[in-house]
Amino acid sequence: MSRILLSLLLISYVFVPFTYAQDSKDESKLNLQEQLISNLIDSSAVYRTIDLNQSIEICEKAIKLADRNELDSLMAFALKAQGVNYYHQRVYDSCMLYFNKALIKFEEFDNGVQVGKTLGNIGLIYKLRGEYTKAKEYYLKQISLYSKMNHKTGFSAIYINLGVLSKKIENWSRAVHYFKLGINAADEENNIGNKIILLNNVGAIYEIMGNFDEALSSYKESLKLVLNTGNRSTESHLYLNMGLIYRKIKDYTKAEFYLTKSFNIRKIRGDYDELLKVYNELFELAFARKEYKKAKQFIGTMRDLAEMDESKEWMSDVYRASYDLYKKTGQFKLALTSYENHKSIADSIRESYYAEKYNKLMLKYDMDQTKQEMILMSQESRIQGLEIDKKNAWLVAMIVVMLLGVIAIVVSFRINKLKAQHKLMSLDQKVLLSQMNPHFLFNALTAVQCLVLDNENDKANMYIADLASLVRNILEDSREESITLRKEIETLEKYIELQKLRFGFALNFRFEIDDKIDLDELNIPPMMTQPFIENALVHANLQYVNDPEILIKIDCINEDFVTFSIQDNGIGIEEGKKQPLMKDKKSLAMKIARERIQIFNYKLKHQMKLDIIDLKYIDENQQGTLARFTIPTRQV
Repeated sequence: MSRILLSLLLISYVFVPFTYAQDSKDESKLNLQEQLISNLIDSSAVYRTIDLNQSIEICEKAIKLADRNELDSLMAFALKAQGVNYYHQRVYDSCMLYFNKALIKFEEFDNGVQVGKTLGNIGLIYKLRGEYTKAKEYYLKQISLYSKMNHKTGFSAIYINLGVLSKKIENWSRAVHYFKLGINAADEENNIGNKIILLNNVGAIYEIMGNFDEALSSYKESLKLVLNTGNRSTESHLYLNMGLIYRKIKDYTKAEFYLTKSFNIRKIRGDYDELLKVYNELFELAFARKEYKKAKQFIGTMRDLAEMDESKEWMSDVYRASYDLYKKTGQFKLALTSYENHKSIADSIRESYYAEKYNKLMLKYDMDQTKQEMILMSQESRIQGLEIDKKNAWLVAMIVVMLLGVIAIVVSFRINKLKAQHKLMSLDQKVLLSQMNPHFLFNALTAVQCLVLDNENDKANMYIADLASLVRNILEDSREESITLRKEIETLEKYIELQKLRFGFALNFRFEIDDKIDLDELNIPPMMTQPFIENALVHANLQYVNDPEILIKIDCINEDFVTFSIQDNGIGIEEGKKQPLMKDKKSLAMKIARERIQIFNYKLKHQMKLDIIDLKYIDENQQGTLARFTIPTRQV
């Protein structure tokens, strides 16, 4: 029976409160605007713990106001604050977008400290995404920048983050290396709290590696610091860890000494769970010493504490300890009973875990349906708990049947209503797709008309023949709710060939498809990608760009989602809006595509997402537009 007795104390220094020092122009209108923006950012931080949507809305006002008044310094802080908002909302794509925008602004007015902190923020997002190599890259950039600036604060925290990354990939030696660098940095910063965290991490890793001498050395050094801080909880954890190690190396006298010290602290605190951890180790020590009578006493105390704490997990461990003891002492009948009790509780815990996970998923899918299920489960539980008198058994049974019948009727009505709504959504999808087809044909026939007027009859005939083949594909696909990815790509390729005939300049179309994707197994809604390609062709002014290109990229994010990215190297969204012909022009195809996504999201458990990004906000050296949407691979 083993438990992790001291979790690694891991931290990530990421977000700091917004502060902005105003200059001396207190009487000017500009300073009034600065104060307003500063107050909006502070208000956003306050609302962050109350209403995230309200916090995001307030921060967006600060961004727009800073942009209107060309206050780049405040704009940078507002962008960073918005990134923090989306971090708390766990929308990491938007979070990353705002952090990158803030990073560019901070670099423009040479605020090195904020550049470093924003690099750390981006590193954290990559870590949360599981992209540990990218996270490490940004943490190392942060260290490099601070070193060049001779900025001494914060190195210990960065080394903690780097050590955590190495720990996640189980590179223990690299983790220890970073944690030891952090210890040196904490000494220079005189940061005792971080040094304790770093020493405890080093000790824990050495313990995992079986290097008990080094683990004890780290724990003892940490203990010296902890004793000066008065942190009794951490002191108790260290005594417990040291006692565990001494038991493993069979130095039972020292093991008992440190476990007793841990016990004395935890007994005063009155925390049952903490006391159970100590009694657990005291049992293991007595068992190792073959002091079976004492071990049995510890089991009895553990059972009492587990019942007081109402902890199924600990009760399961108590029965497992009883099994080990009775088996060792030859009491096989008691050992079998203890094992069966342990197994029963462990199965119950596992069932409870999966039941809780299932309920959470159902809550996301349909709140009303989940409420009905909870009512039914509550009713069934109440019925099971009734002590029915024999004389009234039939009457109670009839009432139960009637109640269940009413509930079944209500649930059935709800299911039928949902089915009807889903059918209506499917009809809406077909209507939208039927709207898209005439829109596409209108553009195609307009191109044919232009070719005829230019006396390019051969080219017009070729165009009409290819168009007929494409229209046949589109008509066949529009009858289906979903088609294979291979069929969608074939339709797109025909569409692209037509566009090459239509536009009078060399244009490179390029497909990049993830090797993990099976083109014949993955089903997607038809004609989802074409509107974005059309939008790039019409609005990106590619004819004025050197080597114009449209990249269609399809990536498998995980088992639940596939991402489609349509990227051009045109003039970008912001510049496109400035074009005289585009100011009042709206894309019908894009509007229909957005409406289709909204309808899909109403029907699906896994939501489709759409982002349209001006690439210069991600990288100032890039131009063009990125349209990216995700499609769930599971339609339930």
